[in-house]
Amino acid sequence: MRLFCLEWKRMIKSRRTFVLLVVALLMSVVMAFLPVSFESINRSEENGSVTELNGLSAIWFKKGCYQKTAGEITPQKMADVLRTYQYYVGEYGSVDDIPLDIYIEKVMALRPVIKGLSEIYADPKTGIGTDLMEIDPDEVEQHFYEQCASHLEDVMDLEQKEHPAAGQYAVKKYAGADRPFRLYSGISRDAFDYTTLYILLLAVLCTAIAAPVFANEYQNGSDAILRCTKYGRTRLAVTRILTVCSIFIVVFLTGMAVHLSILNAAFGRECLDTSFQMLFSIINLPDMNLRQLQIVLVSAGLLSMLSGTGCTLFLSAKCKEPLTVLLVSMVILFLPIFACSALGGSSWISTILPSSGIGLQNNFLYQLCNFNFLHLGGQSFWTPYVILVSAAVEMPVFLVLAVISYCRHQTV
Repeated sequence: MRLFCLEWKRMIKSRRTFVLLVVALLMSVVMAFLPVSFESINRSEENGSVTELNGLSAIWFKKGCYQKTAGEITPQKMADVLRTYQYYVGEYGSVDDIPLDIYIEKVMALRPVIKGLSEIYADPKTGIGTDLMEIDPDEVEQHFYEQCASHLEDVMDLEQKEHPAAGQYAVKKYAGADRPFRLYSGISRDAFDYTTLYILLLAVLCTAIAAPVFANEYQNGSDAILRCTKYGRTRLAVTRILTVCSIFIVVFLTGMAVHLSILNAAFGRECLDTSFQMLFSIINLPDMNLRQLQIVLVSAGLLSMLSGTGCTLFLSAKCKEPLTVLLVSMVILFLPIFACSALGGSSWISTILPSSGIGLQNNFLYQLCNFNFLHLGGQSFWTPYVILVSAAVEMPVFLVLAVISYCRHQTV
């Protein structure tokens, strides 16, 4: 325990580590503030003028408008909202021609409810969405959730035609989603994008901190002295690894807690009861609300970050140059992003690397939103599960390899 405390003190007192940790915590505030600052809306005043609201004032104004449609999305409610929308659009000719005051009072709150209808009534052969004015409200009232399931089958036939196991899994998974869906408008999709971007930033900073843990002492020669001490090999390696991982866990959880607390306070915690499908796609597979989504993203991000840290520590124990470790670790960290861009989200290389759940289009949130499957024989595996299993397996493997590599390292 004393050795662990000494390692903690040594790492925290390092100017480089301290600066990077402070940056990580400061960026939690910045990355939470950005999606709030981007919120804006025009409001019509009584004298006929138009006022632009931004930031928190825009969020609060929108929440007041959306309050009338909040709650469970039953087929009856969906049909009634569609009828109201069609009435006002039909009266003025198009959405853009509706006067601002009438749009805000009568129409704006309707659009989050019915935005998925165009998708689920899309052409089954082409996937092109149907105009909301062409959808029959009576059909929606009678078969809304049945149509959601039918559209999912059509999508899987288009995207996974050669892999029926993937389609069967998707249909079964979607059937388990809690219904009716719930909608409490407030938080935007951009807020979740910035959350995943902040996780990527944390991973980059932690990789920079972990890279020189062993290699730096190889380079300056102090490792040769430490190996002569009583606990200078296995115990020192294990303690150092535990110290790094514990610091990263504390920083990650603290940063995410600050980040999400700011977001939830700004957008309102009640909006977190919204079903996953009502913010993203109406046929998304996850059975969770936005509160649970935040927990899943934090958990998956932490697991992927620790897996990537294990890989970095292994390289640090294997290589003699900290710069080499840093460069190789950064390549491994960003490789899933490049692989996803080049090969798509359904490639093994973009999902089984240590940091596959962290990135841009390849991040865990986008994997939950998409229908990416990996195929092996006659089996199909949904990529979010592959990412989690790979990270859970690779993390202890790399940490053990780091200890072994350090113990076997030969000083010159």
